[in-house]
Amino acid sequence: MNRIENFCYNHINKFADIPQIYFELNPFIFEKTKVALSDLDKAKQIAIWLRNNCKGGPGLGKSSTLVLRKMIGGEGGVCSDFSQVFNNFCVINDLKVKEWGLKIQSNDPCIKGGHAFNEIYSKEFQKWILIDVAKSILFHPINPTVPLSVFDLIQSKKENKEIYFSSFNAKNTLDCKRITALYLTSDSSPFVITNYCNKTYDSCLDTLKFLPEPIIHGLLFLIGKSYVFEFPKYK
Repeated sequence: MNRIENFCYNHINKFADIPQIYFELNPFIFEKTKVALSDLDKAKQIAIWLRNNCKGGPGLGKSSTLVLRKMIGGEGGVCSDFSQVFNNFCVINDLKVKEWGLKIQSNDPCIKGGHAFNEIYSKEFQKWILIDVAKSILFHPINPTVPLSVFDLIQSKKENKEIYFSSFNAKNTLDCKRITALYLTSDSSPFVITNYCNKTYDSCLDTLKFLPEPIIHGLLFLIGKSYVFEFPKYK
């Protein structure tokens, strides 16, 4: 758990390695901002811009440049695509970020297969905060001023505490039933995605685009360059 707590996407993916398109679009995210933003407000603004400018659709599984182009063009994007793109915008805006997934055991087709979301580190709160970019939500206890981290959420579930979620995007409609099923009532196991080098994946996905994506991911696994799923172990 300590290793997961200390890990962040920024350790592997540096500012200079993020594709140019992210720098080109970044000013549009903050063009109406006149004041300095907290880390959480900055993260929310990125997430709102992505959700409001990308309608979503089928999974893309392409390089981060192509994924962003296709999402902006209305050609698709599932939760993992939103998380991937959000990661890179966080890096160039000096926000520590990590990507999480949920492995879900369920026969419900609406949640079967899992879900992807993120955490950002807030210097103001001095903690990690769970942020679901695709659904524009935060989680919190009864007191909504201190959002929950992933570990907070896990612990609250173990202790049967009340957990609330709220939208930070006025244009996004909450699917409360599905969110509750994904995060709160399902038999789910969260995992953090580590060892993901965006530059390596982009290079391989673009260079080997004549191959199916699963083959490319398999090749990266064989040479030890693939991402890793790490599941927290509890005492």
